[in-house]
Amino acid sequence: MAVSLAIAIVLTFFIFVLFMAMNSLVDVRGRGRLLQLLGLPGRSVRFDEAQRKPRPWRDLGRQLLRSVHPPAFLERWSRAAAITRAGIPLSPQEYRALWWLLISPGILLAVGLAALAKWSTGGIGLGMLSMLLPMFGPLLYLRWKTNERARGITRSLPDFLDLLTLSVEAGLGFEVALRRVVEQYPGPLGQEMRRALRQIELGYSRAAVLEELVERSPSVDMVNFVTAVNLADRLGTPLAQTLRIQADLLRTRRRQRAQAIAQTAPVRVIPALVFFFLPALLLIYLAPPILNFLLLR
Repeated sequence: MAVSLAIAIVLTFFIFVLFMAMNSLVDVRGRGRLLQLLGLPGRSVRFDEAQRKPRPWRDLGRQLLRSVHPPAFLERWSRAAAITRAGIPLSPQEYRALWWLLISPGILLAVGLAALAKWSTGGIGLGMLSMLLPMFGPLLYLRWKTNERARGITRSLPDFLDLLTLSVEAGLGFEVALRRVVEQYPGPLGQEMRRALRQIELGYSRAAVLEELVERSPSVDMVNFVTAVNLADRLGTPLAQTLRIQADLLRTRRRQRAQAIAQTAPVRVIPALVFFFLPALLLIYLAPPILNFLLLR
């Protein structure tokens, strides 16, 4: 059983490293994370500098993923819009192909572990765990990544709008002000805004770029911001005033969400009280009389 457990841990780590390696095909910082995971020396590379360097191994890996045809149920589990909003640095087809490449060795690993354990209950359970991990791990990662990006954009958007409003009020146009603000702005919001700015500089209309920005963003506040900017363009209202109002509204909504979460704190504490505090309390109060009763018998 110990040998089977060791094999399961090693192969699970190998599957995880494979996923991180495929994830770093187009994410430059992902290579640094992979090197750090493996304990190898690595250096931080700027995105713009690394983007100019040719990486044939990355193109080869993506061609390999494009040649894989995942089954249809993976398409139902992971919609293209969900993968885009999660900010996964792979196309939907490539992500599903990577998912399928992780599921296949997971099934073989499950059968091998069960066979090594002579089809015992522990071996079958360990095999099921090793099969479920690559099967549902990418789905859970997709949902976690979407929620994480939504929280990051929601938290950063009011401050971003404040900076953009100050730049517009100083006399700059929307595109020029956007360029000044997003140059060093961190986080997923800065990445999405820089991508939108590049599209505007290539000649796409502002309305179309902002609508595409909404499709890539999992945050509801981004929808309200884009709707307000497009409405201000159509009606001819002052853009600086619109941005100022949106920043105040988003900050008010963020405060209301924090208050709503704080009000649910007593309900969140109940499971910890039931499963951890009450058993310890009962043990403290009931242990002495139980011991006395058993000893007096």
